[in-house]
Amino acid sequence: MEITFTKVATDRLQKFLKPGVKMVLDFDDGVGPFSKEANCTLSVAYNLLFVNQDADLHDFGLVIPSNLGDVYAKPYSKDQMDEKMTIDVNEKYLRYSLSGQNGEIDSSMGVKDLA
Repeated sequence: MEITFTKVATDRLQKFLKPGVKMVLDFDDGVGPFSKEANCTLSVAYNLLFVNQDADLHDFGLVIPSNLGDVYAKPYSKDQMDEKMTIDVNEKYLRYSLSGQNGEIDSSMGVKDLA
């Protein structure tokens, strides 16, 4: 399993990639310290979080390599993912998206700087 950040996404996210920061791809299901409430629709929702290196990540045992470094995720969220995924930005609407070889996973992925 791997994630590729496009050049546009990499350029826009560069400001969050500071030393001592980890990336978390959080499946918004109400589980873990970063998901305050579950998404109330039937759609799949993810947030890309930038957290301090000492953040409690015990719920995030899945480590996904990417071209920007390791991305932590909840192991069971793997069922919603594809083996090869891409994070991109729709420049017209400034929305981040997560997609895989089987299509779009989340067309409006949140990005949060919690570091």
